[in-house]
Amino acid sequence: MKLTTTTKDEITIIRIEGQLDGNTSTDAQNQIIPMLNENSRIVIDMGGCEYVSSSGLRVLMMIGKHLTKLGGKGVLARLSDEVNDVMEMTGFSNIFSNYPQLDDAIAAVKTE
Repeated sequence: MKLTTTTKDEITIIRIEGQLDGNTSTDAQNQIIPMLNENSRIVIDMGGCEYVSSSGLRVLMMIGKHLTKLGGKGVLARLSDEVNDVMEMTGFSNIFSNYPQLDDAIAAVKTE
């Protein structure tokens, strides 16, 4: 897994590439959670993430809970069909909104 961050219009864009699974989820958690602060606005770009396991889902859930606690907002962008199916089946669409395009995700985080 490779994780990179950029900022656009005061929105933190976190790009996850590779697999978010039992081997990589702790690393992702250790990198992302410390980035979150009061009123954080983030987009998690999953365009390069081809697989998410239950461990990866747990990390995403923790990120969502931290954001809520801090008064922040986060959305997902560019999910593959397979990852989107997992998100739908597990109810993650109730935790994170999902946008097919990165610009749409950034716009949504700005307005919400």
